[in-house]
Amino acid sequence: MSRHAIRLIVLAFLWISLPAIAAEPAEGPDKAAEKFYAGYVALVEANKDTKSWIAESKAVTPAFKKAYAKAMSAEFVDTDPVLQAQDIPSMPFKAGKPKIKDGKATLTLAADGIKVSVQMALVEGAWLVDAVRPAN
Repeated sequence: MSRHAIRLIVLAFLWISLPAIAAEPAEGPDKAAEKFYAGYVALVEANKDTKSWIAESKAVTPAFKKAYAKAMSAEFVDTDPVLQAQDIPSMPFKAGKPKIKDGKATLTLAADGIKVSVQMALVEGAWLVDAVRPAN
């Protein structure tokens, strides 16, 4: 087989494989959740505006943005809707092993005795935070 034919075969294989390669997320749901929580905790520690940050975030779904805005507009907010706690952890959140099925992932994040269950959604090749609730 000539070099030209081999190159064509390799290029054809890469062309056919490209959609599958492109569909793979750059990071898993566990790393995406940890990164989101690190950014959020940094804002809370610095006493910055988390409402605007969430509203503009590309790390969360539109449904999460809506739920967060609703929770934060309540007359009385006794726990942070992302941290599911009143205190800010001094250690970073670490993710447990995610359970992945049909473009959804569920995982537990823990830091300083705080545990949250996070629902992630695979949207356009990226894992986004879709819901947060206290871990059981």
